[in-house]
Amino acid sequence: MSRILALAYRIFLQLVRDKRTLVLIFLGPIVIMGLLTWLLKAEKEPIRTAVIAGDKDSEMMSEILGGLLAGYAKVELIQGIKEDEIMDSLKSRKINTAILVQGGGIDNLQEGNRAQIEVFLEGSDPMMSREFLEEFRRIQKPLLDTLQGVLFLSSDNLGMILPPEFNLRFLYGGENFDETDYLAPGVICFVAFFFVFIITAVSFLRERAQGTMERLCASPLSEFEVIIGYWLGFLVFAILQTGVILFFVLYILKIHYLGNLASILLVEFIVVIGASNMGIFFSSFAKNEFQVAQFVPLVILPQVFLSGLLWSIETMPRALKYLAYCLPLTYANLALRDIMVKGFGLAQVLWELLALLAFALIMIFASRLTMRRIWR
Repeated sequence: MSRILALAYRIFLQLVRDKRTLVLIFLGPIVIMGLLTWLLKAEKEPIRTAVIAGDKDSEMMSEILGGLLAGYAKVELIQGIKEDEIMDSLKSRKINTAILVQGGGIDNLQEGNRAQIEVFLEGSDPMMSREFLEEFRRIQKPLLDTLQGVLFLSSDNLGMILPPEFNLRFLYGGENFDETDYLAPGVICFVAFFFVFIITAVSFLRERAQGTMERLCASPLSEFEVIIGYWLGFLVFAILQTGVILFFVLYILKIHYLGNLASILLVEFIVVIGASNMGIFFSSFAKNEFQVAQFVPLVILPQVFLSGLLWSIETMPRALKYLAYCLPLTYANLALRDIMVKGFGLAQVLWELLALLAFALIMIFASRLTMRRIWR
């Protein structure tokens, strides 16, 4: 027992003397739990919905539908949208969903005709679409009950009222897209970013720990040649790893995507450039692999919560929105989701690409400063 306690005491002293480890041990959980609690307790923005009457006969049913949806706290009714403006309003995010009613007048219902109801969904946010469809299905029975009351039908004539015929239309994605297809862009970005960062940081740390950098300083290689050599070596591995991830996700798991494969590869290429240089930069602040792993709660996990992978950025509190748009994974997720789910081209995700390029250039500059400090 004395030998066990002596060993435990040595480990305890080793951790106590490592001030950086102590800070990361206590700061990491505070950051993660704080962000998680903030996100879970934040009030979600309502689903902006337009209820549109296609003709005069459908005005009664559209008013009833609007009244039923207005009683749901998570739905905000948007007025002034016309039938021919539905798709443009969905593209501009003025609305998230729209309901177009055709027919449903008193005379039509009494004659046994069905009303036609089309539900338009923007489609790029599967959680919002599912939440709205669940509420829409819930109000279908109250809709029929209200119509029966309005028409003053007796129980003998209830069979004359036929339920409306419902059709779903998606601006992006579609019914063949499941949640896996919507989550895939963010997961692809995260997996590539995470593994490239960790492997690069650990590999560069070992180069320092094994004395390779000191030997390179005494070699004929210039500082610039060493920087480029290390960067290219890590980058080639990162690109190969990214190719394996994309091949497995797209061709083995059969994830649906609409955009061009070359565009997807370009986004991932820029992401791994930034991740590999970020790994070089942060490795200079670590003395061992344990300290590299401690950067994960502070550098990687906040990006998982705030990049739109688990929560829609639109539903986040304003302060977290500002923080989200400072993170590279946010722009990678937005760009890949627009390409894979919406079928956008590179010109339509230009701002996201520029943000990723800016991050990559910043990390290249930061990693070069790190190499200069080590070189000297």
